[in-house]
Amino acid sequence: MTLEEAYEAVDSMLVEELFGSSGWKVIVQEYLEREEASFFALVDGENAIALESAQDHKQVGDGDTRPNTGGMGVYSPARILTPKFQSLVMRPIILPTVEGMAVEGCKFVGILYAGLMTEKKSRMLKLIEYKVHFGDPECQIF
Repeated sequence: MTLEEAYEAVDSMLVEELFGSSGWKVIVQEYLEREEASFFALVDGENAIALESAQDHKQVGDGDTRPNTGGMGVYSPARILTPKFQSLVMRPIILPTVEGMAVEGCKFVGILYAGLMTEKKSRMLKLIEYKVHFGDPECQIF
């Protein structure tokens, strides 16, 4: 999306009220241009054990020149989640989440799936989403 397209989208929501009152609030998020990876942990309600990472490939064509497919294939481990990054996922992301859920009386038992992305400039990991199952097509390799 270009900056001009973004302005047009905001105008359509706020000025033209394209979505009625549900379009009155606009949230601008950081744009992350880098690779995604999935990280899986086995959780018993209080503890978490790192399983493995995976990465799916979304773009078609040499040099990722064609449309996003939503996942054409997957490989594990994800090349961007080195052993160093694994500890950067467990300590500041997975373990505090498991602890916080337990403290709030919502102990989670199962597979915790963290959708991650590395930020282009700093290469820092950003948590994009949590899921509580093996993702697809990632589950095909486990």
